[in-house]
Amino acid sequence: SGDEKRYFTLGEDNTNLRVNDRIDREGICGALSPCVLSFEAVVENPFNIFHISITIQDINDNAPQFERESVVIEIIESTPPGARFPLSSGRDPDIGTNSLQNYRLTPNPLFSLVVKVSPDGTKQPELVLEKTLDREKQRNHHLILIAVDGGDPVRSGTVQIKINVTDANDNPPVFTKLIYKVRLLENLPESSLAFQVKATDVDEGTNAEITYSFSDIENSARRLFTLDSRTGEVKISGPLDYEERKYYEATVEGKDGGGLSAHAKVQIDIIDMNDNAPTLSLLPILNPIPEDSVPSTVIAVINVRDRDSGDNGEVSCNIEGDLPFRLEPSSETTYKLIIASILDREKMSAYNITITARDRGSPALSCRTALVLEVSDVNDNAPVFEEDAYSAYVAENNAA
Repeated sequence: SGDEKRYFTLGEDNTNLRVNDRIDREGICGALSPCVLSFEAVVENPFNIFHISITIQDINDNAPQFERESVVIEIIESTPPGARFPLSSGRDPDIGTNSLQNYRLTPNPLFSLVVKVSPDGTKQPELVLEKTLDREKQRNHHLILIAVDGGDPVRSGTVQIKINVTDANDNPPVFTKLIYKVRLLENLPESSLAFQVKATDVDEGTNAEITYSFSDIENSARRLFTLDSRTGEVKISGPLDYEERKYYEATVEGKDGGGLSAHAKVQIDIIDMNDNAPTLSLLPILNPIPEDSVPSTVIAVINVRDRDSGDNGEVSCNIEGDLPFRLEPSSETTYKLIIASILDREKMSAYNITITARDRGSPALSCRTALVLEVSDVNDNAPVFEEDAYSAYVAENNAA
């Protein structure tokens, strides 16, 4: 069901699994590794269920990219050598060696490049000032930052860096936190306050007036969050959906009126709510059912899915009423409907079965599906006379 039918199909002989459509690993799994598609295949005569897991391997079909083609950095001329300036990180949806591996900077006597590796393994390029700047001699500098991956052949992406040298402003802003960790419920309404960042600057006047902006954020996150440049308040501007995406990351820049800036990282975890009811798909195997079918005979397969996670995604199935059938789990998402006791068509020729799937959320969500099963006749009853003996008296002179 779902994506599996889009990407895979059975061959004409119904025994070979074939690729049905181009598989885009990045579109299916994003950064998740390994990328595995799992589903069940039902085989008849004899009946069996195969649980199939297919691992999608990555190829180097994406080059590193930057969010913008050019970046403008303002550096005060009094900045001492050794100062570092975070640059925009490149993005490469590939994984492993095919993903972004390193950065290079075009040679320049005033600047060098260092690549800082965070605890989670991501690489953050930073521009290092090697010599004192002199605005009166040169106001602007142009560099090119190159992001390369480890594929064969190597793919790369570039961003132009324009450096504007400004007059002295000796105190940069300082954020109250280096990393803001935020947890948001997925059902928060639009325009509600998500969180607020705050930076301070000990300078006075315009040099202490801080303007906030996102310096590094994916387009998908930009559509969901808006940042007030004056207050640092971040509000929700689109629907959050845990099933679509569970985590967002962004970098907020606080820049004062003199051009100095500071950066803070924002990590946003979306909390799941029970907003998806279970779904049932039913595959009949045997209908009508011969009345002499033995107990434990499989008559249908039920597949259950719930897009929520945790208790909200744990689903149980049951049959309503006292019927000669029962559900038997085959896997976490599959049940077999089997005969539980002997059938007798002469007593009951058809059954209306209602199957209910209910999750463990609070409040719980459920769905139902109905199945009509007919019982077919077998020759299990001999003819029976109404009387054990019949007596008749006929006069001997009766006409023919």
